[in-house]
Amino acid sequence: MPNYSLTLNIDPTDLNVIKAAGQRITLAKPVGSGDPNVVWLSIDPFQSTTVEWTEDYWIYSSTTAISQGAAITKLSEVTPGPAIDAGYYPFTPAATFGVFQNDPSVNSGTFAAVNNMPYTQYPTLTFGLSQSAMVNKTLAERKPISAQLVPSQNQIQMTPFTTVYVWLQSQFASETIITKITSNTAVTKFGGGVSDITLKYEPTRGVFMPGTGAAKMLEMGLIELRTPLLL
Repeated sequence: MPNYSLTLNIDPTDLNVIKAAGQRITLAKPVGSGDPNVVWLSIDPFQSTTVEWTEDYWIYSSTTAISQGAAITKLSEVTPGPAIDAGYYPFTPAATFGVFQNDPSVNSGTFAAVNNMPYTQYPTLTFGLSQSAMVNKTLAERKPISAQLVPSQNQIQMTPFTTVYVWLQSQFASETIITKITSNTAVTKFGGGVSDITLKYEPTRGVFMPGTGAAKMLEMGLIELRTPLLL
């Protein structure tokens, strides 16, 4: 599986301001169409922060409601992992994931589960993908990157992307559901031969930006800068 690395640099003067404001570096990844809806990693910033990960995923289930600021509690997870794509895992009445089933209707790169929990026990459950990362060589293990409500006896299909959203905020911890990103955001696009990206915080714009070769990276679409008005 591909390995990726994102390095985020902050000048000491700017870091002092960020620390005083209680802000943290925040990363999220989209699953399916639209923007991310879960904070994957909330990181205490240093002058240089490096996040490394492999494109491996797990499927989890939870009773956490899909609401702004809700902290996800994983109750069950596919084991052994990582999860296999192009098929589905049945989620059983025993609240565990069953044996993987091949299914030609599930595309390569897509992960799926069928919620077989009886309606009388739980009318709906929350399902999503989780992913591990190394943050400055410290493991952040299987943190959720998505969350979606799935009614009883229904299937969910989840297609993760290698895009990573990066911004500063002080409100939300890792594994938290968000309904909207309200800060200036850098959207980094890995894959297609791009495995390492380095950004530096630009205080005049309040966003992480590429340094050398910035214009080229923006022109190639490897970095996209967004403001809340565009979200």
